[in-house]
Amino acid sequence: MKLTDYLSPEFIEIGLEAEDKWDAIRKMIKILARTGNIKDSSALEEEMFARERTMSTGLGHGVAIPHASSDVVEKISVAAALMKKTIDFESLDLQPVKVIFAIASPKKRGKDYMELLSQIASLFSKREFIEKILNAKTPEDFFKTILDFADK
Repeated sequence: MKLTDYLSPEFIEIGLEAEDKWDAIRKMIKILARTGNIKDSSALEEEMFARERTMSTGLGHGVAIPHASSDVVEKISVAAALMKKTIDFESLDLQPVKVIFAIASPKKRGKDYMELLSQIASLFSKREFIEKILNAKTPEDFFKTILDFADK
């Protein structure tokens, strides 16, 4: 299972604008909904917000990974965005977030979606990856950067 099996350029936004982390999560859910795998976006929003309230999904290194496992999700879905401006996500390192990955998973696929979380966190432990992803100009550039680093 690879991140690139669940993410494609059509579900990547460059220059996404958001007022705060809650607005960013709402916008990420709209991108996830475009996959056709979300039966009820409002229910998914409630579950992602509940997850975010328990502990920030801002991991550090400028990335946040809001996520939820829910019965309203038919298949694991991933969306990503490079934000126009950084936003406060109450990250573990107290740094603002510039990149967001959102993951929605059916409840029965919890182990698989945890693997995706791990893969994203691993990518963001690489300084060169961070520099390249922050300079992506198009969804295709963003996706290619993931492809280039995913197996390193």
